[in-house]
Amino acid sequence: MEELLEQTHRLPIRVLVVWEPMLPTDWSRPSGMVRSRISDTRVIQDTDHLVAGELQHQLGSEPNCCKRDGTLWDLIALYGKEAQWGYSRLVFANGTVVDTAPDLEKRLAALSNGSLAH
Repeated sequence: MEELLEQTHRLPIRVLVVWEPMLPTDWSRPSGMVRSRISDTRVIQDTDHLVAGELQHQLGSEPNCCKRDGTLWDLIALYGKEAQWGYSRLVFANGTVVDTAPDLEKRLAALSNGSLAH
């Protein structure tokens, strides 16, 4: 994701990265070293887990690729330019992040060309 953000550094986007303790090895909040994996200044990092439940509510039952014990994780969600949290539909949502990054890259390229619906 860091590489994709570097490629789109001119786009006026906001990125929210949510760190969820999902794996048995996730014993505590993410360290500074973990959070430094995403260093773009447009990124807001949520280590308090405030987003996953609300995003699940907005998505309903879709997608079912990215759940563990009923909690969303490893998901990319893209909203349009004028989106308001809780009131706007997603433009795109899928996962896993690694597998979905190429799709996101195409959508961001369309955004930079002005062809993605806002």
